[in-house]
Amino acid sequence: MKYIATALVVIGIALAGWSGFQWWQGTQSVSEIEPEAQESTETVQAAGTDKENHSSQTVNQPIQTLSYDHEHGKNIAKLKIPAINQQFEVFWGTGEDTLDKGVGMYVSKWTTVPNKKKGHTVLSGHRDTVFTELGDIKKGDILTAVYNGKEYNYKVDKIWITDADDRTVIVKKDQPTLTLTTCYPFDFIGNAPDRYIIQGHLLN
Repeated sequence: MKYIATALVVIGIALAGWSGFQWWQGTQSVSEIEPEAQESTETVQAAGTDKENHSSQTVNQPIQTLSYDHEHGKNIAKLKIPAINQQFEVFWGTGEDTLDKGVGMYVSKWTTVPNKKKGHTVLSGHRDTVFTELGDIKKGDILTAVYNGKEYNYKVDKIWITDADDRTVIVKKDQPTLTLTTCYPFDFIGNAPDRYIIQGHLLN
C-alpha cells in the first residue's frame, strides 16, 4: 500500500506539473502592445478608417485557409487588442497542441486569412491562458490582425454567447470579418458548455 500511495502522489505531482507547463506555454504568446503601436491603433479608432486597407494587395494571392499548406502550429500572424493592451501570437490551426501555444487560426472551407476582399477569419484561444480578458472587450473596440506584413483593423460590432456545439458561428462571409472565440463561462472548471464570440467588420 505504501508503494501505491507513493506512486499516486508522484503521478499527481507529474500531472500538476504538466498542466502548469501547458498553462505557462500558452501565456508566453501574450504580451503588452508597444506604446507606438498602441498610439497608431488609437488613431485608427478615432478616425474610423484603416490606412493599410488603401494599399495594394497581391492580385492572385489566395485567401481561403485551405489554399495554404502551412505546418500546423506555425506562427503566421499576430492579433492586437488595444482595449486590453495585449497582443497575441497567432498559430496555424486550432488543434489542441496548437491552442496550447496560444491563439489559433481556424482552417476550413468556410474561413480565410485576413484580407480586404471578403471572407471570414476565425481565431480561437483558451479562456484560461490567452483569452483571459476577452470579456472586457466592448462593441466599438478595435481588433488588429497583422498578417503577411499588413495590418487589418476590425471594429467590434457583435458580442454573444452560444452553445459549444453551435455550427452557425464558423460560416462563409461576403464581407471581410474577424471572429474571436473562446470557451465560456470564463471561470468554469472543466469543459465549459458555451462559447464566447466576438465579431467585427473590416474598416474601410
